[in-house]
Amino acid sequence: MRNYDVVIKSHPKDYEKLDLVVDSLKYLNPQPENIYILTPDGFYPKGTRYEDRIIFITDEQVSPFIDRNRLTHRPNWNWINLVSILQEFTKNDLYLDVQSDNFFVKPIDLFDKDGKPRIFQNSYNTINNEGHPAYFNFQERVFDIPKMKKGYSYIIEFMLYDRIKLKKLLDGYTDVDNLLESCYSNTNNDSYPADQEIFGNLLEKHFSNDYEFVPDYPVVHYGTHLQPSRSELIQFIEDTKRKEKYSVCSYHTFG
Repeated sequence: MRNYDVVIKSHPKDYEKLDLVVDSLKYLNPQPENIYILTPDGFYPKGTRYEDRIIFITDEQVSPFIDRNRLTHRPNWNWINLVSILQEFTKNDLYLDVQSDNFFVKPIDLFDKDGKPRIFQNSYNTINNEGHPAYFNFQERVFDIPKMKKGYSYIIEFMLYDRIKLKKLLDGYTDVDNLLESCYSNTNNDSYPADQEIFGNLLEKHFSNDYEFVPDYPVVHYGTHLQPSRSELIQFIEDTKRKEKYSVCSYHTFG
């Protein structure tokens, strides 16, 4: 079983949630070696149980350089998605990307009994399952990776990426900068990246025997345009914890 890191990328609107996100990592089995917090200004939550494992990094420190100004459609969103699949800053090739509004509420095994990484699918969100053609237009045009099957999605707020497997995305390109040129030219209103869909379908197409694919993994999704109070957020997490089938929940703040 390989060591892995956690990566949490956050916008300032989620800073008040970050300590709870980080502390919820206690439910991961096995535990991460390092926790990278990526924010525009280097913010990271103080006083969590993982204080000695946190490494903070700013947007400007991300490698490789991804030019946000050349992403003409939803530049911040698409920049973050490309960072997920192209980043070079983690110590370990294996890294769990966790959304900054995602909370684990019960133990979750990241590897099966044979040591294979587990990749989780969600069948409960019809829009994510097949209703975002822009996601699949992008990954077909840039990576020659179609959506392998309909009926489920890989968009569930966390994903265990493998940098070694992700190198397959460079097939047909001379280097990562050449790949990025294709990303820039194929990012528009009807074509833009969804990091978790790209990786999940990459695995299905090229590495299906190396993973355990976990179907119908339930996640509680909630969203509002208003920032929750601290007590509302904690209540939401505790309510989810009491629901037997759920191990993960997310509280998204739109805007």
